Amino acid sequence: SSGINAEYGYEVLRQYAVFDSLNETALQYSNKGPQYKDLCRELLSSLHNIRALVNHFAPKIDAWSKTNKISTPTPEEVMEIVRSNYDSLTLKLQDGLDHVERYSEFPREQQFYTNLVRGICKDIREGTDLSLSSKEYHKFTTATQIGE
Repeated sequence: SSGINAEYGYEVLRQYAVFDSLNETALQYSNKGPQYKDLCRELLSSLHNIRALVNHFAPKIDAWSKTNKISTPTPEEVMEIVRSNYDSLTLKLQDGLDHVERYSEFPREQQFYTNLVRGICKDIREGTDLSLSSKEYHKFTTATQIGE
């Protein structure tokens, strides 16, 4: 479990700029009107632990780099720093983690996926080729786009 957490922490650190940008965008939009305020507050709350990871590990990586006179540690060295400092990380318990909403497709999509899975199962049983023609691929990609 701690190995998985360390890998997660490493990936968050590696992509910190994405989360920083997302946080800045949420802060900007939270002041643009009431239609964004609740969504931005929820996003900022969700980003809290990611920012906590960055704020916790970045100084430790910098200190390690200075101590070892290395400008950029290798991924393996960063993973070791994360592993050795993970126990001192404090995260916020997020609300709503004890409640999971069941996924449900829209009725139109449900029939599409039902037919798709049945067709795949039939093709597998018959041992036929599963490749899609360009027309089928186009139909599949347009039918699965969000918001249609």
